[in-house]
Amino acid sequence: QKNFIRKLISNMLNLIKRDLLLSFYSSANFFFTVSFFVLILILIPFAFGTQSDQLKLLFKGVVWIALALSIIITVDRIYNADYEDGNLDIIMQKNKTIEYLVISKYVTHWFIYCLPLLVILPILSFLFYLDYLETIQIFINLFIGSFGMVFIANFVSALTLGAKRTIFLKAIIMIPLFVPFIIFGTDAGSWPILLGLSMLSFVISIYVTAYGLRLYGE
Repeated sequence: QKNFIRKLISNMLNLIKRDLLLSFYSSANFFFTVSFFVLILILIPFAFGTQSDQLKLLFKGVVWIALALSIIITVDRIYNADYEDGNLDIIMQKNKTIEYLVISKYVTHWFIYCLPLLVILPILSFLFYLDYLETIQIFINLFIGSFGMVFIANFVSALTLGAKRTIFLKAIIMIPLFVPFIIFGTDAGSWPILLGLSMLSFVISIYVTAYGLRLYGE
């Protein structure tokens, strides 16, 4: 049993390393997502003016919308790349345990597309006149909530695997599921609720994603 667990962890770490290396080699994906996130926030002053109180209020809500849209436009990159080049078939035939593949995709997708957004968040907060405490509160909420949103994106990607031109369908499914995160994320003290939502999303996602991949394998 110990050897099985070690092999499982080793396979998961290898998959994470592979996906990270592929992402770094194709760095355009990273810059595209970050640029999209930044541009959405930069457009706020042009539309609503530059009053500090108004910008603060708008930033706390729009930053969640920008995060949701950034995850939606990257949902096709979770499993579709491995599906198109045949690596998904090889991985699933080689190992009967699919959950380690799902968890590795959680880690890599969050690390590649969510972590950079959190890194640049303090700079953007400063530009929108947020103080140190407000920035920390937004950062904590985004950090916790982004995991739950990634879990949702994973199971939606797995359930629609193989279908072509389904980005609008995926968006229609994901946006209502993102609404609770956006609602509670704007409240500074709502991180326990976001934590509960993320944990619930993980439990649902791990089973639904594995079911979707097994359905594809059959």
